[in-house]
Amino acid sequence: MNENNLEYLKKTLDGLGFGAKLNEVLENAIRREMPSFSLGITTLQKPLENPDRNAAKTEHLSFKFNFNRSKDSDMYFLNNYNVALHQKGNPIVREQTFDLERDYRVTALQAYKLLSGLSFEKEVYLRSRMEEGRAPDRPQEKTPLWFKLSLDVTDAYGNHPLRTFRPEYGFDLVETLGKYPLKGLDTPEKLKETITTLQNGNYYHGEMVIGKKTVPVAIASNPQIKKLNVYDKNMIEIRDEVIFPEKDRTKAADNKQSSAQDRATSQAAQPEQPWIQEPERETSNKRGR
Repeated sequence: MNENNLEYLKKTLDGLGFGAKLNEVLENAIRREMPSFSLGITTLQKPLENPDRNAAKTEHLSFKFNFNRSKDSDMYFLNNYNVALHQKGNPIVREQTFDLERDYRVTALQAYKLLSGLSFEKEVYLRSRMEEGRAPDRPQEKTPLWFKLSLDVTDAYGNHPLRTFRPEYGFDLVETLGKYPLKGLDTPEKLKETITTLQNGNYYHGEMVIGKKTVPVAIASNPQIKKLNVYDKNMIEIRDEVIFPEKDRTKAADNKQSSAQDRATSQAAQPEQPWIQEPERETSNKRGR
């Protein structure tokens, strides 16, 4: 058995957030020199939207790790792992297989957040080793990427497409936060705390002015549409038209004006239609002399 290889695999599992729970069964499988094998682990988590640290753990997660032995040596590789999320009250089981290299080593907690519909930011080394304008001997720099799963669709392999958004995509979390009437972000420390919370793929629980009332809300980042998802205390979404009614009225007025202008332009540009006859004029019958 390749001891160095075993230690590397143990460190990989630990780095993904699984600790040493699988070390014994991993070592036993490698000692048996199996060409391929899978190991599993299950855990319970409290719902991510619940801020109470003592809340009941009702989210059931199961992980399966797929190992393969090299054809040319005694080394084993962990290529990917599958995770399934069973949520209380939700009959649909959400599943995803994460490829370690392709998906930038998404951890267990990050996988849970993605399957729960959340997004997070993570600094990674892009797979392209050569960047335009970078000298070959210059160390590659990490790039911050936002990650999000498209949970409403699955691909040919049964996976939800994993979307990543680079800085040039244009999602600016600080700028986006400034657009919403959140309360309590008036100090640099509180703003930084909120930004870190959202970047890590967590809900931020605070207060927002909606109409003339201050209401408790939970917010999460949505980099794909460059906005925040806002929920009330019952985790029912509060849509932007409720938060920004004046913007919605302005948009409706603009649409109405645009439609009126389009109709006027269409009528002005309408060509004559020779097949439409003028209405007959009413004439009076006069008796001839």
